[in-house]
Amino acid sequence: MTWALCFNCGEVKFGAICPCPKCEVPSTGDMNLDIAFSDHNMTKESLEDFGKVVAAIHRESDDPELCFWAFIRYVSINHSSILGVNLQPDIAQRCDALLSQMSLPIVTLSSSQTKLAKDKSKASGESPWWKFWSRTSNDAGD
Repeated sequence: MTWALCFNCGEVKFGAICPCPKCEVPSTGDMNLDIAFSDHNMTKESLEDFGKVVAAIHRESDDPELCFWAFIRYVSINHSSILGVNLQPDIAQRCDALLSQMSLPIVTLSSSQTKLAKDKSKASGESPWWKFWSRTSNDAGD
């Protein structure tokens, strides 16, 4: 099952690249960003916490673009393990001004079981289970 964050309203929706059923806004169009905020990388509870941040930002501004970039700025400052961003100075300043006006909910970041399994596999040097055929076919020619 894929739970993902709607960057527009903060709902946790089914499917990272699907439109949000609540606000009908489509995904960002950036597959890496959409998947970064899905249960491929973090728990549903963490996504819900981020959703509270999105909703709080949207309560302070009617500018969807500013709200989006303010959220991205918030994440890059407070949860840099997820993403980093270098915004143009004027946009960063507008985001910082918006963020400074509010007290945002605390986000508890917890990795999903999928992410933990991927990290364990990488650390051990194991290939993902679906790549068993590549080892077998390479070994067969030796």
